Amino acid sequence: MDIQEIKQQLPIGAYTAISKISGINSTTIQRFFNGGALKPQLEIKIINATTELLKKTKEQKANALQELQAVASA
Repeated sequence: MDIQEIKQQLPIGAYTAISKISGINSTTIQRFFNGGALKPQLEIKIINATTELLKKTKEQKANALQELQAVASA
């Protein structure tokens, strides 16, 4: 999967959240997702923070949908 495909999966406000997780300026995060060149260690931090954000977001969504389904079918 390439960065542009991942970019499409990011929720609104993701650059800010990734910035908070990684400690990297949100402008640098935006440059990364727009294909700009960065130092490898910055890219790794951004990738790790993005992974953490997507994992957390998807888990929260799955849990919320399970709860909603349980309430709706009760």
